[in-house]
Amino acid sequence: MTTLCVTGANARYFITTLAFLEGLTGRFPLERVRVCDFGLTDGQRDYLRAAGLLLDRPKILPADAHPYLCKGHLSDYCAGEAWDSLLWLDADMMVGALDLAVAERLADDLRRSGKALATTDTVDRMTFGGMMDELHSGGHYVTPAERLLRDRGIDPDSPYLMSALMLWVSRGLLAEWAVTCRGVPQHALWEQNVLNALVLPHPACVEVLDARLWQVYDAPLADVTMPDPRDRHGFVLDGHPAMVVHATSRKGHHLDADLSLNFGEHVLKGYLRTFANPALQQQHLRHLAAAVTRNRAALAEIGVLQPR
Repeated sequence: MTTLCVTGANARYFITTLAFLEGLTGRFPLERVRVCDFGLTDGQRDYLRAAGLLLDRPKILPADAHPYLCKGHLSDYCAGEAWDSLLWLDADMMVGALDLAVAERLADDLRRSGKALATTDTVDRMTFGGMMDELHSGGHYVTPAERLLRDRGIDPDSPYLMSALMLWVSRGLLAEWAVTCRGVPQHALWEQNVLNALVLPHPACVEVLDARLWQVYDAPLADVTMPDPRDRHGFVLDGHPAMVVHATSRKGHHLDADLSLNFGEHVLKGYLRTFANPALQQQHLRHLAAAVTRNRAALAEIGVLQPR
């Protein structure tokens, strides 16, 4: 079995992606890790290409394609890659208990049960209709998603599914996701809403994972602990190991930080999506510092590190 672990980044998320990749060390072999180009700079592309990590933007996508649309075209990014199971993780995550063995056991379970993919629900058990109402109340444009809801006969009380952590074992449904995304106008949570529209009419095709175990985000992030400071993957919530923690929230549990960190004669300046929880933030910064220290020369060459 060949498992590919994939994320994606644009230029702004490059530093966040460095921390993410460092966090995979010891959990996934880096020769099976890839980063999709969602709008990187030439230097960032060169850096990832030299490391054997880059997946170039497919020609079907315009140069200014929104990252949501890029993500929905995961099948095109990975068209030249050999994989039996494809694990997608957002780049603003840190891996905890999730590793290659866990992913491959889940993939085996999916194949045995005839399912196409596994993904999580929301931490607050949001319904599709409830998510649309919340987005509306926040002033977001979601008319295309509401149209999909009606056209495909989806029950508004169906559980709303996330696209932040996904394990795919079906190339067919993955390709259909891309085609359907292209036919739907841009709107809030574009590719995630399209994924829901594809799988909710066929619930037997998807394994719905508990977000509080598999993808901890939003308010529960405040309750995540790291009982053993020597274990950089030891994230615990409700007494259970968390598979990943995700720096995203509606309630102030993540930070959009503008960094200025000294590394010897250089300084790292830029954006980092990180955690408000101090223990998680410190571990995230340790990942970033390790990645930058080990690759200082290459990062200086592309201008990510600048002379002090």
